[in-house]
Amino acid sequence: MRKILIYLKEFIQKDFNVKVYLSTFLLVAILLFFNYKLDFEDSYIDAYYGKPIRMFFFFLFEGIPYFLTLLLIYFFTENKKFLKNKKFWLLSILGFAILGINRGFYWQNDLAKLISNPYTFKFTKRVLANLKEIVTVLIPFWLIYKFLLKDEMPHFYGIQKKNVNLKPYIIMIFIMVPFLYLASLQPDFLKMYPRYKNSGGNYIENHYHINKSIIIGIYEISYAFSFFIVELIFRGFFIFALVHYLGKSVVLPMAVSYCILHFGKPLGEAISSFFGGYLLGVIAYKTQNIYGGILVHIAIALLMELFAFIH
Repeated sequence: MRKILIYLKEFIQKDFNVKVYLSTFLLVAILLFFNYKLDFEDSYIDAYYGKPIRMFFFFLFEGIPYFLTLLLIYFFTENKKFLKNKKFWLLSILGFAILGINRGFYWQNDLAKLISNPYTFKFTKRVLANLKEIVTVLIPFWLIYKFLLKDEMPHFYGIQKKNVNLKPYIIMIFIMVPFLYLASLQPDFLKMYPRYKNSGGNYIENHYHINKSIIIGIYEISYAFSFFIVELIFRGFFIFALVHYLGKSVVLPMAVSYCILHFGKPLGEAISSFFGGYLLGVIAYKTQNIYGGILVHIAIALLMELFAFIH
């Protein structure tokens, strides 16, 4: 835990710029007010669910705040070279195109209809919604790495063997356990968790008499995989694919975009995601890997599921 605090202190000492940080906080506050006042994502973007245009809307929804933050960095710091770098623009636009496609992708529902029956459809759809990211994210990222990044990035978006020390993150998780448990006692928490209860797994349990733990295990593995992908996108791609062009300024705009990812969730979770995304970005930047973020993210998600099951 002390190591993480040292990383954060050292990074802020080098990166902190009053004008950039205050204007970014103001931007995030405006975006939060705009989304939650108008219920923008849920009422407008999600109204196009099942239509390809929704992918383009998510491209804009995630990308515009990111580039606005970069504009603040451009105006208030000496970091200006990225604006004229064609490869930076190619990579960043590709990144948001992949993110937009992933968030708006819906064809897994058609596949679920083909390979399931009325008893298994809902569960199959939920699991495929998590595993679709193999196609929408993992393969495209591998192609970008192979053809555009391999010479300048010696690892696959922070997945490497160097500088791996999981002890601080394990301590962090243990510290968070009682707070997560207290949060799980709230009525709003139990409305959302466990996510498994809305997966349709109970239909399979009752109809096929399959051991409940097997069905839960299949769902939770796919659920955990989705958090690995989140880390690969935000702390992997948006840190390591772009750090060559943005330097230490790579973290703040990523945190803004990560906050946007949580706009369909409760306001408190969206606000905390900005600071959590920033912290995980700093850790990735300092350690040159994303294992800490993956471990913390998956552990929190599965602990929330566990505590909800207990209740």
